Amino acid sequence: MMKKSYPVPPYPSVGEIVYECAIRSGLVRSNDGSDLYDGLKAFKDDRKRPGLRPIEFPKEILVALERRLADFLGDETHAFMIFVGVRRWLDQYSGVIARHDVTLLERRDMLEILWPTMFAAGANFFLSYLQEALPLADPDALLQDKAPFGRYLRLLCVRGAADFSQICEFRAEKAGIDPENCRDTLGTWLKGEATPNLDRCQEVLCALKLADEVPVKIWLLVARMLAKTPAKYRAAISARKDPESSSLSPEEDFFWRKRTLAWELGKRLNIGPDRPYGALRDALYAPSVPRDPASVQDMLERLEKTWEPIAGQTYHIIEWFRGRFLVLCGRPEEAMEHYLAAYNLGAGRDPDIYQNVLDEALALAGRLGKKRLVDRFDGLLGLYWTTEWDRDPSTLGEHFERKFPQSLFFHGM
Repeated sequence: MMKKSYPVPPYPSVGEIVYECAIRSGLVRSNDGSDLYDGLKAFKDDRKRPGLRPIEFPKEILVALERRLADFLGDETHAFMIFVGVRRWLDQYSGVIARHDVTLLERRDMLEILWPTMFAAGANFFLSYLQEALPLADPDALLQDKAPFGRYLRLLCVRGAADFSQICEFRAEKAGIDPENCRDTLGTWLKGEATPNLDRCQEVLCALKLADEVPVKIWLLVARMLAKTPAKYRAAISARKDPESSSLSPEEDFFWRKRTLAWELGKRLNIGPDRPYGALRDALYAPSVPRDPASVQDMLERLEKTWEPIAGQTYHIIEWFRGRFLVLCGRPEEAMEHYLAAYNLGAGRDPDIYQNVLDEALALAGRLGKKRLVDRFDGLLGLYWTTEWDRDPSTLGEHFERKFPQSLFFHGM
């Protein structure tokens, strides 16, 4: 059986961001064989989760990550405070995904817009907080150095070469390896050619008698993450720190950059003049429009043809409208396939996925008695948007009527 592939969404998902931060910080390793790594990998892209397991992210995943951070730091309070900020930023970012349409843009375009705006602002928020609360390192120096981790390591080695030797001797004795190999390895760390995992970092701290210093460990994680961040994105973080870099808020700056680029892309397109999108949406949502299924079917076919040049960016809308049309024609079993396709194609691209598609899919899953799908869509809505359903299984019927009122049905189909 061929592995199912999905389009890469323009927006990195919340799960993808948490995965990258967990891996780059070193708190989770791809070869540690833990349930946490498996969970992170599954939620890197919700669409690939096997068996449509009810979503556990973000609660369980973030709690497990916070616990792992607390274990590394040896301090639950600092871990808790850091994750308060993490959760707050993730909430803000998920709101951006659910509000801002990026239909014509692709992942590469989005990264070039997100890094100077939302991502840079988030990074500066954390760096500024750490610099004020734990003034151990200079964020600007780490951001601008070609080897951020090496820069931080030199900062810790206040005796210079003597501390370097102490690190090598400690590691050689602990691991029973050649001291010369340890010196070569340390050299790659200092030059930025490699970055040690947290076990090796812990050895360095033990050698320097800093293993119990919480601020040192926090900044070590920061330096490690910056070392894993491409130089051009570190430059974007540094540029955003300048108050004169933009008079706009990060989200406003993001919006205008996105709008400008989308406008430029749109001008290059050659799309036919027959664009029945508005009329089609009215026919599926407005009870004042006469119930004419043949007209709806015709508009669906025309819209699909019109959007053929940009099918990769718009086909989720066709699937969504087809699914809704089938429900309103009294064919809910056939409709679910289209709702799933709409989510898989449009996640991270179109706010309507979160504002409309998921909630309608939840209501439809309830009507069909598919509890796993109800749980899945409810979890996704909790992550990105909201739902009028009160999470009482006995009210799923009411929720279906709310999303698909009888006044909109095409009777006699």
